[in-house]
Amino acid sequence: MKKILIIFSVVCLGFQACNKDEAATAGFDFSASLPAYVELSSTAAKTVKQGASTTVTFVMRSAFQQAVTVYYDVTGGGVNLTNQTVVIERNKLTAVATINIPAGVIVAPNTTATATLTLTKAVTASGTQLTIGQKNIPGAQKVTINITQ
Repeated sequence: MKKILIIFSVVCLGFQACNKDEAATAGFDFSASLPAYVELSSTAAKTVKQGASTTVTFVMRSAFQQAVTVYYDVTGGGVNLTNQTVVIERNKLTAVATINIPAGVIVAPNTTATATLTLTKAVTASGTQLTIGQKNIPGAQKVTINITQ
């Protein structure tokens, strides 16, 4: 009789554990809790000589079935590269942009200059605008570029 009660208890417990409506997750929507976004892989400052180039990597949270065009500006310190673009290709998560710093941007008696790269927007091929940065703070998506001679 004890064996039958134990087997019956285990079977009942098994059926109870198969409840599809978990009480712990009831009422939560997990469908799209974080929108698609584009951000800089690093916001650490970069140092580059005038007349040379540097690179910046843009990353996305999830890949798309279409290309994403990322727009950015590099301004200040004698550099004025506005409305620059790089394309994150279809099914990819990253794109690398090369920023060419022109020669002669440092004016004597200065020995350095400072420019800022700012991520301005990202748009899919179908025209959907993506969020800038994981926390949707576009002002945080900047890189300081220190230009030397």
